[in-house]
Amino acid sequence: MNILNIDVKDYIPNVIEAYIKIFGEEYRDIIQERINSAKIITYKTEQGIEDYVIFLENCKARELSIKFLKEIGVDVSCLEGKSYTEEVPSNIKRLISEYIGGYSGFTYLPEQNYIGIRAFDKKVQEKNKEYSEDIIEKQIEFLNFFLFGEDEEGILDREDLEEFKKTAEYRKIYDNIQEYIKIYNRIFGEYERYSETLEPYREFAKKRREEEISETKEFKDILGQIGEIEGSEEVLRIIFIEGKLFVTFKNVNTPILFFTIKEGGMLDYSMLHEYCHLIETYKRNEIYVGCGFDGDEEKNPYREDKRKYERLNENITDIFAIEATRILHGKGTYMLEPKELTENNTMDVNTSSITKNMLFPFLKSYKKEIIRARITGDMERLFSIIGKDNFEELNDCINRVDYLLGKGLKRSLDENGKDDKLVEEYRAQLKRLDRIYFNMKEHSIEDEER
Repeated sequence: MNILNIDVKDYIPNVIEAYIKIFGEEYRDIIQERINSAKIITYKTEQGIEDYVIFLENCKARELSIKFLKEIGVDVSCLEGKSYTEEVPSNIKRLISEYIGGYSGFTYLPEQNYIGIRAFDKKVQEKNKEYSEDIIEKQIEFLNFFLFGEDEEGILDREDLEEFKKTAEYRKIYDNIQEYIKIYNRIFGEYERYSETLEPYREFAKKRREEEISETKEFKDILGQIGEIEGSEEVLRIIFIEGKLFVTFKNVNTPILFFTIKEGGMLDYSMLHEYCHLIETYKRNEIYVGCGFDGDEEKNPYREDKRKYERLNENITDIFAIEATRILHGKGTYMLEPKELTENNTMDVNTSSITKNMLFPFLKSYKKEIIRARITGDMERLFSIIGKDNFEELNDCINRVDYLLGKGLKRSLDENGKDDKLVEEYRAQLKRLDRIYFNMKEHSIEDEER
């Protein structure tokens, strides 16, 4: 994959089929028309490319660290088939740290790394003569780990080391370490060759950093694609600076989907999220005015930087995007990133798993009506079933918990803060949510009887 030349239009057939499976065959024509009639533009930002290079470096370092352990005889079979975006179990991570100083043993100034077996490498010792005392300490630390592991007894100190070096046991261990060093150096050569392939990305980020964004060829080309729309240059500058994705210019009849490289391991999910917005963008009087539930400019009462229905809308869009991603990946269809570079857990991406979980009962009970309302912009049928007041209260409940999350609710829950004010209010909101769903059910029964 060349991250400087990504075209998300290549994956339109996959996107269409995934969302037809979620939304229903009756929406096939709408889904196809909205995607095919939109302007879909990919672009690049300095920060996005820089961050993605770091992501690729870290994934490669994790891959090669695991390979190193396997080649020195450590059982890492539990990691077979795992993505390199996932953290390894703590016992294996400990081994990587003890033997080569962690993943940074590949990525960060390796010639200055004298942790673990690197402290026994003569070339490392030669390059770091001024740290010879530290190197001896690191040798002692590694030998203690190698010999005793977690055992607190029989710990070597500096005086013991000189005596231990005279033993046959030490010579055997030393010979093993030298073999490990050869293996590490060979694998590090793999990392160096891989790193060289990323140089065009680094050069792009460096060049972009030195440029005025509005003077770049890419900016001018995209501005030409947008056409004569009031404020388009100002909006485009914001898009490039903030790395925004989906944009609908007001008072035009064509939505525009922008896509850029942002979060490594989640490119398929991010793309599917933005296509979901595009599918759910609807018209009034031949002008695109809303997206899903987010068609009102009224402000969120708890977060002034957000619109009233924006967070509810984002949560539901995230849930649909997660489902679409699972559908495609479940069939072995990986689009923008290969399987080994794909993050499988996206429940806390963009919106919190806490608010998503709050909305699952809503979607489970009223999915058909929710999809219809979001795609058509016609809320009346949904309101007649669940009650407009109940919908408004659900939206407010999600907005309030989203606000609490911004104040540190997740941390309080993780720390089991039973008496924490954030946790207390969250629990009160969950009780409120139960009442909302009860009221929705009562309203739907009344609707059936009418």
